[in-house]
Amino acid sequence: MARRVASVYLNCLIICATTTVLVSALTLNQATTKPRHTKFSTPSTDSSGSPVTSASNAAQNKAADSGVAYYRLISRMGATCILLKTDAVVEVNYTLHDLEEQVSAFIPEKALIEGECKEEDKATMRISWTGYSLIINFAKTPGGERWYISLIRLSASPDLPGFHGVSIPRKSSIELYHRNMLIPTPVGKSYSCNEVEVPLETDEDDNPPPGLKGTLLLRLLQVQPFMYKSEDFEPAHECKRQRAFRDETAPIAVGSTLAVAVLVTISGYGVYRYFKVKNVQYNTME
Repeated sequence: MARRVASVYLNCLIICATTTVLVSALTLNQATTKPRHTKFSTPSTDSSGSPVTSASNAAQNKAADSGVAYYRLISRMGATCILLKTDAVVEVNYTLHDLEEQVSAFIPEKALIEGECKEEDKATMRISWTGYSLIINFAKTPGGERWYISLIRLSASPDLPGFHGVSIPRKSSIELYHRNMLIPTPVGKSYSCNEVEVPLETDEDDNPPPGLKGTLLLRLLQVQPFMYKSEDFEPAHECKRQRAFRDETAPIAVGSTLAVAVLVTISGYGVYRYFKVKNVQYNTME
């Protein structure tokens, strides 16, 4: 009788433990709503325009409050053709004397904005500040249903203090690129995302220095090319669902693996105990 009670108790214990593990796995799979702290936490200074940029007082106040800056490219007809809002940092990494070095720079609000938006399906924005130049090329998909970023090119002067000792053969600047399609968005809408990280790579034809690579970090990004009809952003195409899918992939895998592992362990122990009890009963009967 005691053995039967012990067996029932063991079965209940297995069921409870399995339920607990499965609930824990589901909890692991839930996405957190807590914001991440990044190097963008420090807000930038008050917004101000340049000879080729413009922004309303409301936009300037909003930028000052949130730490973002507005970069606006005006067409020759006087209309806004590209509008970019972000709090951005560029990072350049290289190897010097077998040690990895990193140079970081915020893109300032007083950057010089240039570009071209003559063509219907192509546009370019160039953001320049001391020692740096960032070129962003926009294009449309065949049929003109979506726009996207087709190229990002970062140029940095080797004369900047952080690059002393870097050898740049046959080039007057350090060059990094991103050539893959980015953020395809329906035409007539802006693209919005809390944080975008764009890897930048070298071109072997430039004979880059050892270990050269970079990153463009964009916080609170909103961007729209091919505007012409409005001075402000159109309704945003959000990236939240895409980010949530990526962020939850790892917790789902970890939680599921943990649940299966613990379940197999407990089940194996239960089988072991069952046969052990049966063996004891058989020996007792003999």
